[in-house]
Amino acid sequence: MNNFLAVCVLMVFGVNLCDGQCRTFNSAPQLDGATPPLGCYWKDEFIGVMSHLTKNCETCYCSEGGVLSCCVNAMHIVQVPDDCKIVPAEDGCGDRAVKLDNENEDCMHGVAAVSRRDLQ
Repeated sequence: MNNFLAVCVLMVFGVNLCDGQCRTFNSAPQLDGATPPLGCYWKDEFIGVMSHLTKNCETCYCSEGGVLSCCVNAMHIVQVPDDCKIVPAEDGCGDRAVKLDNENEDCMHGVAAVSRRDLQ
């Protein structure tokens, strides 16, 4: 029962942390008011409805009505346990925590990170 409770608490905090790195806004071009928008504009790029685009370590999704939701893909790791180290992420958008003895294995405990947006 204690493990179940711990997992539930972690899930709640995890969702809140992820949600804090996203923003939502209306980016649809205003037409005649009667025609629903066919997509969104983000950084001079058109994104069709129900599509997404990744640019500069941020992914934006366009939903019906021209609502754009953008989330940061980059995390900056600030603390790792003694058996881990920090390496650059393959996509160039942040860091990864990996085991000292095996860089192919992610370090899944005792890692602290902040969003790249928090550092700007």
